[in-house]
Order: sequence, then C-alpha cells, then structure tokens
Amino acid sequence: MKNWGKHFGLVEIRKRNSQEAWDNARDHTLISGEVAIRTEQFSALPPWEKATARAAAVGLTVDTAVVAGKSAARLWGIEVLGWDQVVELMHIDGKQAQARSSWQPGVHYRYCHLSRAEIREEHGLRVTDLARTLRDIARYHGVMDGLVAVDSVRKKWPEWTKHALHEELTRGRPYPGIRTVRQVIEWSIPNSGSALESRARFLLLVAQLPQVESIQAQVRFSYEGGYFEVDLLINGWLIIEVDGEIKYDGHTFGKKTDEVVRDERGREKYLQNLGKVVLRVGHRDLLPPPDGGPCRLIRLVVNAFENYAAPVRTSRSA
Repeated sequence: MKNWGKHFGLVEIRKRNSQEAWDNARDHTLISGEVAIRTEQFSALPPWEKATARAAAVGLTVDTAVVAGKSAARLWGIEVLGWDQVVELMHIDGKQAQARSSWQPGVHYRYCHLSRAEIREEHGLRVTDLARTLRDIARYHGVMDGLVAVDSVRKKWPEWTKHALHEELTRGRPYPGIRTVRQVIEWSIPNSGSALESRARFLLLVAQLPQVESIQAQVRFSYEGGYFEVDLLINGWLIIEVDGEIKYDGHTFGKKTDEVVRDERGREKYLQNLGKVVLRVGHRDLLPPPDGGPCRLIRLVVNAFENYAAPVRTSRSA
C-alpha cells in the first residue's frame, strides 16, 4: 500500500512537530478533524484523489476504528465507482461505534463483526484486507460496485482468479450478502479496462437482451504495424467504446484533445471497413434516466441491433 500521508503531504496537527507546521502555514485546509493538506494541492486534485486523501486523513487519526469498504479500496489502489467523500469505518471484534450523533463529520460506521485477522496496518493506517474489502463493497453497495472493485483487483493482481476469490470471499460460514458476492465473482473478468467499462458490462449483463450472445472485453485489432484494443465487443461485430471525460482534458494522457479525437476517428474508420459498428458512450450514458427506463447505453445497443445487420459468415468450398 502506498504511503498516503507522505504522498499527499498530510499534516497531523495533533503531533507537536506537525502543530508547529500548522501554526506557521495557514495555507492548509483541514480535511478531517486533525489532518490538514496544502489548500493549493488539494484544490488541484481530481475528485477521486480527494476522496482518497480524505480516507487517509480519517484513517490516520481514528483511535480504534478501521477504514473499510470503498474507502479501504481507494487506499489499496482499487478502482471504485464515484468519489463520495464519506469515509467508511468499522470496529474490531463486534465492538459498536458511538451514537451516530457523536460521529465526526464525513464518516459512516458499519455495524458488523470484523476480526483482527481481516485487518492490515501500513504507514499508520488500519484498513480491511483485500478479501474483506471486496466482500463489504459487494455486500453494502451491490453487484455493480462490487464488480467494478473485483475487476480492478483481478487486473492489478492476476493471482486473484475466480477460484482464489471464491476461496477467500465465500469460504466458511454463510454471511449476509454472500449471494451478491458470488454473483460478482461469477461476472468478474481479469482484463477490464476501467471502472466505467466494468459498469457498462454490468448494465449489459443485467439487461439480458436476447440479441446479445457474447460480450468480450479489451479485444485486440492489428493496426498500422501495431495494435489497439476496443473496450467491449458484442457478438463479434458491435463495438462499445466507453470514454471518461478525463480522456479529452488535453493533458492527462499527454495528448491534445484534437489529437485524441483524430486518432479515434482513424481507428473507427478502420473498424467500419472491417464491417464493425462502433458506439461511443460516456459516463452520462450509463446513468438511469429520470423516467426509470433503460439507460442510453442499452437503448443505443437495442437500436444498433434493429438497424444494422450482423455480418454474414460465408464458408469456402474446396
């Protein structure tokens, strides 16, 4: 686990040397009751890194609680959906948290049993171990959030196969949410390209469209002496590219926006000449609409099946 306190330059003001720094540096912002960060640095962080900094700040100052759930996942470097600033906490061996009215702002205690064997302590932070973290995300946040986290773990640590996940997450006595955990493991893959891609795949699986026979992730195509990968390939001909807005910010990936768009257009033409249909979707296309119907991604896929004929494979005779 990364040393998050050092990474973000967190200042623990309850410590004497940090208190002196705090007294002499009013350009800091408190991100928990007793931890501060340089205001300029914090303002420049993307939302998901702000959530990670918050989780680290709370984790450094709680006396007995353990950082858990999606907050623990962030500290492990696991991708999760959203960037909620609320930090999830648990107590050890069934100890109960204080009354909700006494919780510090921006924390949420989970009432459940957590054994000492399920805890890891690194760089002054107590967090749930990987297995318990994944289990709790699925249990408390549902299949979609659980799938995003498990996909991320399987890509980051290939040894977490489906078999290993079942051994670590579902062994022993049944617990609330175990059926959800099993579903997450069954749908997980080792090569998801991003949290948004995992979310899109989840939505397609849940939609159970009768036309969908197969969904492949990160499919490789040869191109100009090299190759590129598409996010999702349905039935061998319908391609879904899931783009986060950060892709077009002009600096994160070291390319200007117009260069990114130009490269995308070149690859799309190549794929279309191969008989593929390409749909590009973003974060908003994966959100449920106000009317409660299917999200735009699903509507686009249905429309593609209605308006495009699948390529016909012809067999060669001798």
